[in-house]
Amino acid sequence: MSPSRSRSRSVRLAAVIAIPLLAVLTLFSWSFSSAVGSSPDDDFHLASIWCGLGDRPGLCEEPGGTTGSVERMVPAPVAQAICAAQHADVSGSCWNGNAPGLALVKRANVDHLYPPVFYGAMSVFASKDVAASVIAMRLANSVIAVGLITAVFLFLPRRLRPALTISVLAASVPLGLFVFASTNPSSWALLSAATVWVSLYGALIAPTRRQSIVLTSLAVLAAVLGAGARADAALFAVFGAMIALWLGLRRGRGLLVPLVGGAAILVISVALYFSATQSSAATGGLGGYGARLSGGELVRNVLDIPSLWIGIFGYWPLGWFDTGVPSVVWVLGSAVFGFVLLAGLHGATRRRVVASLAALAAMWFVPFYILWQSGAHVGEGVQPRYIMPLMIIALGVSAASERTATLWRGWPLIVAAAALALTNAVSLHINIQRYTTGLDKTSLDPGSHAEWWWGWAPSPMGVWLIGSVAFALLLAGLLWANRQYGDEAETEVADAGASSAPAADADYESSKTEDQVSALESDRASAR
Repeated sequence: MSPSRSRSRSVRLAAVIAIPLLAVLTLFSWSFSSAVGSSPDDDFHLASIWCGLGDRPGLCEEPGGTTGSVERMVPAPVAQAICAAQHADVSGSCWNGNAPGLALVKRANVDHLYPPVFYGAMSVFASKDVAASVIAMRLANSVIAVGLITAVFLFLPRRLRPALTISVLAASVPLGLFVFASTNPSSWALLSAATVWVSLYGALIAPTRRQSIVLTSLAVLAAVLGAGARADAALFAVFGAMIALWLGLRRGRGLLVPLVGGAAILVISVALYFSATQSSAATGGLGGYGARLSGGELVRNVLDIPSLWIGIFGYWPLGWFDTGVPSVVWVLGSAVFGFVLLAGLHGATRRRVVASLAALAAMWFVPFYILWQSGAHVGEGVQPRYIMPLMIIALGVSAASERTATLWRGWPLIVAAAALALTNAVSLHINIQRYTTGLDKTSLDPGSHAEWWWGWAPSPMGVWLIGSVAFALLLAGLLWANRQYGDEAETEVADAGASSAPAADADYESSKTEDQVSALESDRASAR
């Protein structure tokens, strides 16, 4: 092996190690950035986690004389965890992590409102030390997210890898990063949406049977995670599988393994969907709102739906909607999303246009339908994180081009990466400040005059610097990797396209070119 090729392989190996590590550091920083009870509905979710493996002495006990009730006795710090919720000027110091004994919570998932898998898995980390348990859960969720995305990335055909990373990163700042590193079941819903469709699509076009089997298995695993966390994530998993089959089914391919995987995703998702009473929202809407909406109110809802989309970029506050971020965050985030969506569709095949339109229509129709059934207006009941899985799928589909690596190059992509790095740094700083002092006080050092912080974590300023620098380096590393692949892909696609005969069906001709590129990749891998 020549010295230059040896150096190239060493550099790639370093990138394979460094990029996931930087992603983990980013999410770890978000894990430490907020106090216990900071994610939406944590009064319910934390109690459900402590009771996720059933009644256990000292962790989850049924109150005496209330057999069949949804009430439970859990460690007192769990019951008191949301003391700062919806009070932006109240720091995390209001919470007493050393409160003794058990306390009553009025609701937990003992009546199967949500599917049981997420709560059961997180319950493994539950203990009487609530702060340590919550941090362990957040760190575990961060590792699960990075681990699954990395595994899918490494086994994907190379032309689909940018679609995975671009869709996750461009739709995750700041809400996605906050949720991935939280104790909220939406973390698994987002992870499932990001990986089910692209794994199954990759399995359908993979050049080797081994790749197809591994990617199909990862798609099924991702569906279990999503459907096991939220009922709506089960529907999104099925939707993602349908998108993958639409994009990837071609004549003359080995389809048995991916089709069996698609069937498994359908069966598992349906089973977990109906295991939760939360599923009734799909037909009956959300309870607790007004009567049927008038025609004018329905039109207003249609026109207001996009506020839910930009809500994931910070237009809606983080946490319990009590951590507002500066407008620059959601303006830049929305601009990056629009740029990625439109640029990715440049020169798209008919199949990809149809799939993208389906995803965009779902982004509009799903929240509208739930609001209509509920008699609610935009801003009531339906939150941006509920729609975020569909937005991740839409971005991924738009970027799933055989020329993705050569398209996503140059100054526009560098500017987009810089915008994401800035929005992450600003959002992380605000989120830390929210819990160290409350947002009635601000300073360049979010730990200045801190009223609350973890006793065994790096300083607030240290966490902010680690999270900001790690995310910026992550983006820089992905830009570098995309450029390296782009140089090779230009040659491979050109060579493959030169030998392919013209055909009337553009989609079928595109699939032949993709086959040739995949074969070249397989040959090169064998040669190495």
